[in-house]
Amino acid sequence: MIRIAFSERDWKQMQRLRYAHPHLRVRRRMEVLWLKSQGLAHQEICRLAGVSSNTLPQYLRLFQAGGIRKLMELDFC
Repeated sequence: MIRIAFSERDWKQMQRLRYAHPHLRVRRRMEVLWLKSQGLAHQEICRLAGVSSNTLPQYLRLFQAGGIRKLMELDFC
């Protein structure tokens, strides 16, 4: 399991962006991180957010690599 410490600032941004960001993919990423910040098990996060068990660690690693800013990057190449 990937352990992440979320700052209050990160948590507030995730809370806001999971509904307010204009792109669905970013909203889903924020939802995944928000659920993670609530201490849910990975299997439950995948079920609630509608992501695969392969996608979840990708999102978590993106956050570890660059925080909220990295999760908002969309690379369709």
